[in-house]
Amino acid sequence: MFYITNVKPDGYVHLSSSNQWVRWLARNTPDAVHRDVRIRLNSNLKHLLVGMEMKVALIEGHEQARAEHSMMFEPYFQNFISEFCVAAFSVLEGLGSAHWLAQNGLDGVDGPQIYRNQWQPALIAVYDENGDHGLNGNVETTLAVRDKLHQDRLGAREDIDWHAFSYEEAFIPARRAIATLLSRQPEFVPQTSNLPL
Repeated sequence: MFYITNVKPDGYVHLSSSNQWVRWLARNTPDAVHRDVRIRLNSNLKHLLVGMEMKVALIEGHEQARAEHSMMFEPYFQNFISEFCVAAFSVLEGLGSAHWLAQNGLDGVDGPQIYRNQWQPALIAVYDENGDHGLNGNVETTLAVRDKLHQDRLGAREDIDWHAFSYEEAFIPARRAIATLLSRQPEFVPQTSNLPL
């Protein structure tokens, strides 16, 4: 039996706790954003980041073992990749939105909707201003994968979307995008995390 828990020694033991992410998030969420907004954002993101660590462990384990034998039924593997990309999207959008608020002299307390064409450039300006890490392209790929979850225009689709949730085409760009964020103030990233590259 396989356990995803910190109780059974023969199961998956979590790498970081949610609270270990608070230090990094506190330094990457602008102080100009209202305290209550920062608290809510960081509470959401710390849980997403811990969940992403578990997904990385399973995805990487399956990818490395699949030449000899599969760890998971293939649809589960693709589901984990899909879930990783959705979580990565939320982290990118959340931090990008916070930086957009700060860059525009807003604190977010009135709950403005921040669109992709607003938060994405704000995110890039903070985490990859010179384009050295390819963050913009990796964000674009992650957003495109996330958008493939929409099923509202089936007749307009040219191919089967599920094939887009592959290790190389979906997981790697999303993981690189998150790793680029974590390269800013890496000393505050939990040392046990498997998210940095």
